Amino acid sequence: MIPDKTHSCWRNLVTGKKPIETQFLGLQMILKRQQRHLGASPTEGALNDAIGELHAFFAKYESVLGSEIKNL
Repeated sequence: MIPDKTHSCWRNLVTGKKPIETQFLGLQMILKRQQRHLGASPTEGALNDAIGELHAFFAKYESVLGSEIKNL
């Protein structure tokens, strides 16, 4: 089951504080893009947008991201 958007794991992922091991290229790409876009001092609004996008990505590809979801 995918954690709620308010769970701290999403903030840690989009900021790069907690890396995640994955072979899924789409996930690698979205994380790198978000981390570059957010930069060193992201605004709260930008963080919330990135978290929402990443959460939606996990929801869409839940069937192939099983091991990544377990590691959240």
